[in-house]
Amino acid sequence: MRAAILSLLLLAAPVAAQAQPVGAQAEATASVDPTLLAKAQPIAAIILPNGTMERMMGPMMQKMIGPMMDGMTKMPIREFLKVGGMDPEQADSLGEATIEQMMAIIDPNFRKRMDVIVNTMMPAMGRFMGRYEPDMREGMAEAFAHRYDAAELDQIAAFLKTPTGGKFGAGFMELATDPHYIGRMQKIMPDMMRAMPDILKSSEAELAKLPKPRTYNDLSKAERDRLTALLGADAKKAN
Repeated sequence: MRAAILSLLLLAAPVAAQAQPVGAQAEATASVDPTLLAKAQPIAAIILPNGTMERMMGPMMQKMIGPMMDGMTKMPIREFLKVGGMDPEQADSLGEATIEQMMAIIDPNFRKRMDVIVNTMMPAMGRFMGRYEPDMREGMAEAFAHRYDAAELDQIAAFLKTPTGGKFGAGFMELATDPHYIGRMQKIMPDMMRAMPDILKSSEAELAKLPKPRTYNDLSKAERDRLTALLGADAKKAN
């Protein structure tokens, strides 16, 4: 299932935020022009109206994940094992057995179990994300104010005030869960799983140049004491 989770994360990448160092975020926020921000805030309010995250993470995501999981469980297990690091030739010797076929023997209630998880976890995630919509709207407004000048923001706002613009803006965030888009993304899953071993290998050569991580026994006493203080654990027990 680790491979399945990895795949879901990759599919979610288009709607995921790009992580930045805290210092870089603070610097970017500080550079936002208050006048531009005031123009951008109404735009963000249209694009991310109240309840968007709960709808996206709730009913919409539930409809999306079900078919996605069905497609993944019908893929040969060997493709997942390759992603997990098994030698491709050894994995190919396992034949065409799928996760669905395997789970029918090991856990006949596997699909129902997954349904329960999706139908409870995603709405809960939606409710959680909904609490942070005001912060998300403000962050979106700051991003708009950083990317567009006053004239451009005025043009965007004017478009969003039209019937077509309003419809576009209010549904923009939800495009990522549209069945037409998701259907196309689902089609790439088999190819992505087959390509994943080569994708992971792309970093192996560079990683091999780095020193291996140290073990606890490699640390100096000062480093052990510091680690113990950070973890709040007894150094002797940690060794």
